[in-house]
Amino acid sequence: MKIAIPLLNENLTYKDICEDVGFIDSYFEDINKPYLDNHIFMMYDAHLNGDKAINRFYKFKDLNNRYSTRVAYINNKPYTIYSFTIDSTIRNLRSGNILLSPAQRARVLKFWGGKDAWIMNNVLLGTIYEHPIASVLPEEDFSPDLGDIKKGVYS
Repeated sequence: MKIAIPLLNENLTYKDICEDVGFIDSYFEDINKPYLDNHIFMMYDAHLNGDKAINRFYKFKDLNNRYSTRVAYINNKPYTIYSFTIDSTIRNLRSGNILLSPAQRARVLKFWGGKDAWIMNNVLLGTIYEHPIASVLPEEDFSPDLGDIKKGVYS
């Protein structure tokens, strides 16, 4: 998954996924929305509302492959979930195939800047010897439809 993040959009930087902006993790699947199977989901702590988080929100809002933004409650804690449509390169990465062009390899290596040995080894070698565990966005807490509350169904 870490290899896919820099390939999502050329405007993404490492600063967009650091702890300072509330980045939690990225996922290929959303158990709550299984029909979004050609997407990546990036999860952020919704409690962080500083300048960095606000700048990330506006930056992501303008990315051409952002599909949606939503707030989800997981274990009674709010998270901002961004979903992005993915291209064939990232779909191949999802399958474990790291056949990247030299430009794509350079983008990944520049993005991570030597901060992750696993990335360095796998991108330079062009193959994943240790497949990462499939990442699935955790299940959201149940929240009733507000329209039903207004109708008195949940009174």
